[in-house]
Amino acid sequence: MIAVTGATGQLGRLVIHELLKTQPANSIIAAVRSPEKAEDLADLGVVVRQADYDQPATLATAFNGAKKLLLISSSEIGKRAAQHSAVIDAANASGITLIAYTSLLH
Repeated sequence: MIAVTGATGQLGRLVIHELLKTQPANSIIAAVRSPEKAEDLADLGVVVRQADYDQPATLATAFNGAKKLLLISSSEIGKRAAQHSAVIDAANASGITLIAYTSLLH
């Protein structure tokens, strides 16, 4: 399985739609802060799970079963380092073997 954080954002949605061209929908995890905003992805068969960078307990649960993770950078200035560390820690604890990271624009 492949997990994508921030999947309801512009980049996250683009990534999910590209993955759907080559991967079965049920092998993609949309890790999102607000699952209700990802109903359209769930309707496509994508697995939607709550994953809040500020709530580390949600991260490990969201990443369960994933082997790869796309970490889309948080946009919260002053909080990114702690948030990203929480994501990386949860990914390691979940057995994820590959983490790809996207930084902020500009």
